[in-house]
Amino acid sequence: MAQVEKRGGLLRKSSASKKPLKEKVVLMYDEIFMTEDPSKCSPRFWEELFLMKVNLEYLEGKLESLDGEELMKIKDNINCLFQHCIQALGEEHPIRVVNALQSVNPYIVKLSIVDDEATLNGMGLVIAQALSEYNRQYKDKEEEHQSGFFSALTNMVGSMFIADAHEKISVQTNEAILLALYEAVHLNRNFITVLAQSHPEMGLVTTPVSPAPTTPVTPLGTTPPSSDVISSVELPLDADVQTSNLLITFLKYSSIVMQDTKDEHRLHSGKLCLIILTCIAEDQYANAFLHDDNMNFRVNLHRMPMRHRKKAADKNLPCRPLVCAVLDLMVEFIVTHMMKEFPMDLYIRCIQVVHKLLCYQKKCRVRLHYTWRELWSALINLLKFLMSNETVLLAKHNIFTLALMIVNLFNMFITYGDTFLPTPSSYDELYYEIIRMHQSFDNLYSMVLRLSTNAGQWKEAASKVTHALVNIRAIINHFNPKIESYAAVNHISQLSEEQVLEVVRANYDTLTLKLQDGLDQYERYSEQHKEAAFFKELVRSISTNVRRNLAFHTLSQEVLLKEFSTIS
Repeated sequence: MAQVEKRGGLLRKSSASKKPLKEKVVLMYDEIFMTEDPSKCSPRFWEELFLMKVNLEYLEGKLESLDGEELMKIKDNINCLFQHCIQALGEEHPIRVVNALQSVNPYIVKLSIVDDEATLNGMGLVIAQALSEYNRQYKDKEEEHQSGFFSALTNMVGSMFIADAHEKISVQTNEAILLALYEAVHLNRNFITVLAQSHPEMGLVTTPVSPAPTTPVTPLGTTPPSSDVISSVELPLDADVQTSNLLITFLKYSSIVMQDTKDEHRLHSGKLCLIILTCIAEDQYANAFLHDDNMNFRVNLHRMPMRHRKKAADKNLPCRPLVCAVLDLMVEFIVTHMMKEFPMDLYIRCIQVVHKLLCYQKKCRVRLHYTWRELWSALINLLKFLMSNETVLLAKHNIFTLALMIVNLFNMFITYGDTFLPTPSSYDELYYEIIRMHQSFDNLYSMVLRLSTNAGQWKEAASKVTHALVNIRAIINHFNPKIESYAAVNHISQLSEEQVLEVVRANYDTLTLKLQDGLDQYERYSEQHKEAAFFKELVRSISTNVRRNLAFHTLSQEVLLKEFSTIS
């Protein structure tokens, strides 16, 4: 019986017999861990939950105390909690947003703090082998089509079936392993060094021999990766096994899956590839080895079959810093996806990757020997595509966001190109391309001026592009009259490139440009808010595929009966 004591004429139960009262949020957590949907009894359950202070310790302890069977019983409630957390992130109420962000995944926390070199290298090797296997399967199917009956038929009737051939050699994408790579790159900065770790290219399983270190090992994540990372694991000397690294394997994988974005799985994979590249392009250490002149590689990216170009021979590919392969991949995407179903989101991410790489080059004064003309040409052709399809695209997209990003890339080259372009002649070539393609920039200016002077939904967005074109128009208006005068004086109907460059070099001094601020600044990638819905859909798609691939029909009846017969 509870003890009773008399105080001030009142009978009170002894405090020793009292049970501690649970706070309301804890009681609500307990309801989530029951099998019934808590909102059935209380329609405002989820709304009230996110207005209360989070008791993270209790919630995590409750989750960790469940075994697998108990967790499966409340799976629907856990999924519902996650779904409402995502919805709360999009609300304006700050308390709900803050509480929703606290939805913490213990596995993500553990992944973010891993610093054991062997563990990180093991993760990298597993991912590299999975991506290499995909690349190998694609290459095998590609060779079958090139050497088989289909190739002979294509040669007879022309190249009208090239797109069909590309569709037929598609291989099942692996979003699960790509998601693992994303989480490692995004969450764990120590994993960045693993990107340069060597491995067998074709996904062949080998047993690496780790030599005993003869010098003190530098902790991971404290110094930029160097060429020493490449040789930290010895691989067997096999003529049939090419050595590569995780980043090269990933770039090759990306070049395949990004070719065709019409398929939903490839669209998800292509987007995730660009998100991973965004994270890499923002990382200082990753940029250090991407731009390292002492780490040159021959990266054979897959290129979409097109009528007007031939496939480059592997042996003709130059050895260059890895950033050149990243830029090649971005240029390839730009020139091959100008189509009716325009992937605006992927284009924006692609341009962002290029911009972030340029920001690093400008900041560190890295003079990269790259064929910049290919990038400039691709960007101008993209602008021409946006203008040619203005009406169709504006019905679905704000094309001025992309146009502004492209124009500002040119402004980046104009304003800071002398700090990161490899030679003075490269800067001259930039001006030559702008002058040569002046009609495209003139047309763009006319379009945005028309929309910015009319009262419509695109007025503000078009006005930003109008202001961004000020220096490009200054270059065109400054040099064009002088080029025309030079041609008239010398009685030349059409000037050669060298003659135009001569005029450009002679008239730099009288050119006046406006200093534009913020060209070398960007918003860093953030998964929350913007990407939450994408990753939710991606995880759902991966789960569905896993369940499908693990179906019982993949096992023979004999094996199943044998397994069941051993069950007591």
